[in-house]
Amino acid sequence: MPMTKEQRPDWGVIFDVDGTMVNNAEFHQAAWIQLGNRYNKSITPEFYQKHIHAHPNDSIVRTLFGDITNEMITKISSEKEIIYRQSFRPVIKEICGLTDLLKALDRKVIPCAAASNSPKGNVDMVLDELDIRRYFRVIIDNDQVNRGKPDPEILFTAAAELGLAPQKCIVFEDSLSGFEAARRAEMPCIAITAGADKENLNFPASQPAHKDFTTIRLVELKTLAG
Repeated sequence: MPMTKEQRPDWGVIFDVDGTMVNNAEFHQAAWIQLGNRYNKSITPEFYQKHIHAHPNDSIVRTLFGDITNEMITKISSEKEIIYRQSFRPVIKEICGLTDLLKALDRKVIPCAAASNSPKGNVDMVLDELDIRRYFRVIIDNDQVNRGKPDPEILFTAAAELGLAPQKCIVFEDSLSGFEAARRAEMPCIAITAGADKENLNFPASQPAHKDFTTIRLVELKTLAG
């Protein structure tokens, strides 16, 4: 028997993709370095951390190449993502416990969204290779918004499409830009650290954190959602 409106859960979950669902940070870094080599742009690990990690592609490309056309930004961004997907696809695997948590949320009819700074091709690869697309009512990638994280637009968009108030959406994130976007959106946020870059583990002590999804309990999420 279908749930009545009164029986439907009034809270939901928003999952970041890169670094939260999968441990792919080193593959993104390697792809940007390889791309830089093609264009005689030296990208050190230090430069990557400061100017590239967790930033949207259009911002990264402008940092590397200066004032170039939108067509060139699209071309260079696409080139980098092809390098990344070719290297990461053969070894992709989920952060432990992800599918089990999604199944548990699905059984309780808790609506879920995937909301990522990544372009559509990268998001599609993760959801399809892990075979988890069916668990998400809403999928938002960076191509669908005007401003990437740390701006909260992508989270507000996901909440609106889930039909939920922002404060009723728990966000799973792994990066400082994601934590900041959740803070600005006034959404409760849980850090997943297994795929996080070490530079992104310096979050406030008050920030709930788990290594992976194996220790997440629905009662904890419901409590955070109020």
